[in-house]
Amino acid sequence: MNKNRKKNTYKQEDWDKMSPIRKLERKLDRVNHIMELIRTVVPIMLLLLNTIIILKLFNYI
Repeated sequence: MNKNRKKNTYKQEDWDKMSPIRKLERKLDRVNHIMELIRTVVPIMLLLLNTIIILKLFNYI
């Protein structure tokens, strides 16, 4: 299934010609799934932490 999929690779000449913003976009594109995971996990952790703080504040814990 993945055999026909072409990987986006750049030659060194093409990479050197890219603007810094475009290079950053390409690097961020590679770690997109990791960023999505972080965007999901961090709010859940913050919600739990806030809940614990509020419960301690009102002496429920």
